[in-house]
Amino acid sequence: LAYYFRVKPWLRKEIDERLRRNIPLDLNPQRTIGVPIRRSDKCRRHAIEGSAPGEMECPPLEEYLKKVKEFLEFDPRIENVIVTSEDKSACDEFLEVLKKELPSLRVIQNIGDVQQGTGSGSKLEAYTEGSSNAQVVASALTSLHMHMRARYFVLTSKSTWTSTIAVMARVYGFASEVIVFDIGPNKNTFAHLARRGCA
Repeated sequence: LAYYFRVKPWLRKEIDERLRRNIPLDLNPQRTIGVPIRRSDKCRRHAIEGSAPGEMECPPLEEYLKKVKEFLEFDPRIENVIVTSEDKSACDEFLEVLKKELPSLRVIQNIGDVQQGTGSGSKLEAYTEGSSNAQVVASALTSLHMHMRARYFVLTSKSTWTSTIAVMARVYGFASEVIVFDIGPNKNTFAHLARRGCA
């Protein structure tokens, strides 16, 4: 991944430190679900000033939960769920639902994530005071790296960001046979690659 993004040494060091803080040493990628939630300014009728109009009807968080439960039925050995989002309120809400509905799952978060509240690194309507563009980039790339440690994914391919995570997990990820539930499907080649891979 370092080659793919050609990140500068300081950023590589920052991502590495964040990963060491966030990823448990005993995490088994084959038993992990990734839930990258893309919301905020991606959703139609958002209220983020200065941001482009939303592009999609964002799937309700209940849809994410439903698909997590379906993965658990499919593979009862699943132990972990990685949850990330640029939208702090959506992330917090989903974490509360997970805690209540699936308390046996170990939840892994990107602790220290800026969660800037928009998909843009240049727009800092941040929930965290004093965040910088560099911190936004470090947060986003840490989230991406974290998801490379999942086999199962619940995402929407209407988001290029979450589609990129799925495509990269198939190529650079730590798990074999990546499986994706697309709860907000897009109809283009990249979305197809996110869902099915190159096969």
